[in-house]
Amino acid sequence: MGKEVIVSALILSVLLVISGVDECPQGGSFGGIGGKTEAPKCGVDFAVQTGLDKLSEGKTIALGSTFIVDVLLENFDSEPKSGEICIRDEITDSSGGILSECRAFNMPAATYIGDTLESPATLDITFPDTGYYKYENIPIDIDSKAHISISYTQQTAYSSAIKVPLPESEIISFTQKPSPVTVTAEKTITSIEDSAKLNLKFTISKQGNYNISSRDFKREAIGFSSNFGGYNLDCPEVQQGFIDFKSTKFISCSALLPREQISHPLIIYLDYGVKLSKDFSFKIVKTA
Repeated sequence: MGKEVIVSALILSVLLVISGVDECPQGGSFGGIGGKTEAPKCGVDFAVQTGLDKLSEGKTIALGSTFIVDVLLENFDSEPKSGEICIRDEITDSSGGILSECRAFNMPAATYIGDTLESPATLDITFPDTGYYKYENIPIDIDSKAHISISYTQQTAYSSAIKVPLPESEIISFTQKPSPVTVTAEKTITSIEDSAKLNLKFTISKQGNYNISSRDFKREAIGFSSNFGGYNLDCPEVQQGFIDFKSTKFISCSALLPREQISHPLIIYLDYGVKLSKDFSFKIVKTA
């Protein structure tokens, strides 16, 4: 009984530290015309702001007129975020306009009351940093596009309590803060002499329009690690701390445990890079 109390207390402390909802909040504080992504509200989202001298979706600008691009970032995560925002257009540099540029950003965490999102953190970034853009030397009216992307790294912990040896099968839900990747698992237990073999089939899925990759954005893989108390969780598909990942991944893991009815705290850690991009169309005319 003493061991049961200790383990239960450990599970409770883990869940309190990492508690949260397993889906992204819906809706955002901005919703202007154009530029808003369709991603669920996890991590960082962005929108292109509208205004008299601001280039945005569907806008027509006259050749030689000046404009800026105003991007509003929102962080829906309970952790601060640092990353990079990049912008470019489809027009040759000799005609001016939006030159290819990347800029670093740093954002504080969103405000939560318990597990409920109170308000996202916001950051307004204007391109260019100083002055204005303008298009020149374009002989005819043309349609064009601007491309904006953001990238940042994400670390998420997913926690649950695994009951052994009963029930012998169940679906495991993991407690987590809203993030671009969700984790669930299907549990089965088989008996091996005086031990219980735990089998977990994980489903790892991305949410929304995010592109998920390694932290260095060089490969379609994410970092995967676990903490199962004093027990080893064997996951053959995890190679050197990584699993291949595009949008959904199934991996199988197992552990050998005592045949004693107890709940074991399990934490899964995912470490990855997130990229979110949006194109918006506009028109350049020789006269307004």
